[in-house]
Amino acid sequence: MLAYGAEAVIPVEISHSSPKIQAFNAEENEEGQRLALDSIDEVRDEAHSKIVEYQKKASFYYNLTVKERFFNQGDLVLRKVEASGVGQKGKFAPNWKGPYKVKSVHGRGSYKLETMEGEEIPRTWHVQNLKIYYI
Repeated sequence: MLAYGAEAVIPVEISHSSPKIQAFNAEENEEGQRLALDSIDEVRDEAHSKIVEYQKKASFYYNLTVKERFFNQGDLVLRKVEASGVGQKGKFAPNWKGPYKVKSVHGRGSYKLETMEGEEIPRTWHVQNLKIYYI
């Protein structure tokens, strides 16, 4: 600040002490710090329980609006082109490819597909990348 012509100013706390500084007691401060360290586990447990409660509420309200989709073996589905990473790209490219037949169900929400001719598609597909094909 001295480089630009400003004058050096003494902070107010040095010339006039504040009531907070006058009331400071080092021994009481150390004792308070020790008590705070002793109760740190309780504070952490309380904070963790609040976080868990918040996450439960958030997941409850999210799950109210989510509609799970399930496909059965033999259902006809369309596959999202963007998820496969191959094929046409661009503004006028199709978004969905298919129809495909669900060959088998692997776990929750993942499916093995095959073409209408019976050729197996190389990997499993998640339900987010599939939608039902109506004839």
